[in-house]
Amino acid sequence: MKSGKWCSAREALRQSIQPGDRIFFSIASGQPQTLLRALAEDSQFYRDVEVINGILFAEHPLAKKGLESSFRCISFQNSASLRQDWVEGRIDFLPVRYSDVPRVFSRKGPKPLGVVLIQVSPPDHRGRFSLGVSTSHAYPLALEARTIVAEVNDQAPRTPGPCFFTEEQLDFLVECSAPLVPYREIQFGETEKRIAEFVADLIPDGATIQIGIGNVPAAILNLLQQKKDLGIHSGMLTDSVVDLVEAGAVTNRRKSVYPGKIVAGELIGTEKLFRFGHENPILEMHGAGVSHNAQLMGKIDDFIAINSAVEIDLSGQINGEILNGAQISGVGGQFDFLEGAYFSEGGKFITALTSSAGKGKVSRIVPALSSRSVVTTPRYLTDIVVTEYGVALLRGKSNLQRAEALISIAHPEFRDGLWEAFRKQQA
Repeated sequence: MKSGKWCSAREALRQSIQPGDRIFFSIASGQPQTLLRALAEDSQFYRDVEVINGILFAEHPLAKKGLESSFRCISFQNSASLRQDWVEGRIDFLPVRYSDVPRVFSRKGPKPLGVVLIQVSPPDHRGRFSLGVSTSHAYPLALEARTIVAEVNDQAPRTPGPCFFTEEQLDFLVECSAPLVPYREIQFGETEKRIAEFVADLIPDGATIQIGIGNVPAAILNLLQQKKDLGIHSGMLTDSVVDLVEAGAVTNRRKSVYPGKIVAGELIGTEKLFRFGHENPILEMHGAGVSHNAQLMGKIDDFIAINSAVEIDLSGQINGEILNGAQISGVGGQFDFLEGAYFSEGGKFITALTSSAGKGKVSRIVPALSSRSVVTTPRYLTDIVVTEYGVALLRGKSNLQRAEALISIAHPEFRDGLWEAFRKQQA
């Protein structure tokens, strides 16, 4: 029987976490900073605790030098804030599809959890603590854990949807008041605007979209403000989505799944987005079993999934997670959304990326993925690729036709070299 005990962070954690336990904490803007800081400060009390995390935008307090005997950190989605810890060997990487995370760490899965640390909003008039900005993994994993420790943050928004707990469902509650971890989108330039123009032309009025974070997604969302009756079913929402809703482009009217509602699993942005999410009836926050459910998305007509990549080779293989041998991201939800678009009537899976990197010195369309890269999306499922030089339609194309399409949208400086490499491959 759970106690719903209110206490200090140190007391809650010491009573919850045992030697050899496996724990998980809310990701991204929902990172429970008070609880993690207390764990790091009290590290001498813990031994051999395995810590699981997803994408983070703040530092990982438990992956710092000197804490290795207390905490063994494993990430299933690296980000810039974790890069140095990964390079120096204090974070291991777990390749796992986003939708599969709840199953992997369930009670019957290969890695059952002992404790889950979550951030929640203060209770509503019915005594329900909303998981606020981070529900995709935090909610389903908390349901499977032995113990739930909740950081009750009075700055966390109370978001609509089924992802909440009552006091009786929680083991420990810790009061805090802290700004949520922000994500400020990079300002986009002319290159991103050109990509956005091509992508916008591929999205009909009434479509339901999924899109990620970054400068290219921000440019795309900015250009969609003139569309009509768009819907959103996405793993995450950013500040740019608020502008899209306020422009009247998003109504969700034509969605056959959760009609009238924006569906998401993470709010990743600034106070602008967090306030938008607070008790907003147009929004529903869900666990990954809904937000990343390919079967559900496949039932939505004109479901358009828009993702990015590190590089793509001339066969259509997409590497979305490795840069120069370093794990900079993860498997993520790319394959989940790909499948949703694949089975949707009128669906499209769009990979949008700049044609070059490193100030134009490196082509992101390459002859073949190197041995240091990985295949995040297989060639036979890659659909549409967009750069600032145009659109390559790959579905149903032969090897030669794929190479022709991809080289035509590569940076002009690299096209001759790509053709030469392709011919050598075919010899």
